[in-house]
Amino acid sequence: MVERTPIFNAICQIVLLIVLVTVLLPFVIVIVAATHDIRTVNTVPMPLVPGSDLFINLHEAWVRADLGRKLFNSLLFAGAVAAGKVLLSSMAAFAIVYFRFPGRSLMFWLIFVTLMLPLEVRIVPTYAVAANALAPFQAILNITGITWLVQTVAGLELKLEWGLLNS
Repeated sequence: MVERTPIFNAICQIVLLIVLVTVLLPFVIVIVAATHDIRTVNTVPMPLVPGSDLFINLHEAWVRADLGRKLFNSLLFAGAVAAGKVLLSSMAAFAIVYFRFPGRSLMFWLIFVTLMLPLEVRIVPTYAVAANALAPFQAILNITGITWLVQTVAGLELKLEWGLLNS
């Protein structure tokens, strides 16, 4: 058993402080670099004192990367996903709690197990589904010959793509 002594506590605090500085130092360097112009940042060694170009650099990054549109799209998408998850989750919870049906316990545990999956496990399948969301419909159109019919009659290539990836 480890006893708590003032010396042990002081050593732990010093180690934690060293680790904190080590972890936060890159963030501080990035913030300081954001306050300088590109010529000053590329000098060796880079000054570790904040400069005066922060708002100019932020404006330039905002305009070049079109962050306004991307931020709006991200907020809209995140809001829709959150609302959809709350709606579906509340309906599933209502059904599981108030209705008696066969497989109710199984449904509860399936939902519970999927909640336990970390994001890293779900992100690749979610990307694959988003990339190929319309692929089944395109396959149906190809198999039934509708794409060939539209191609020969109208001269148009019928391709179902959302174009959301890399946009």
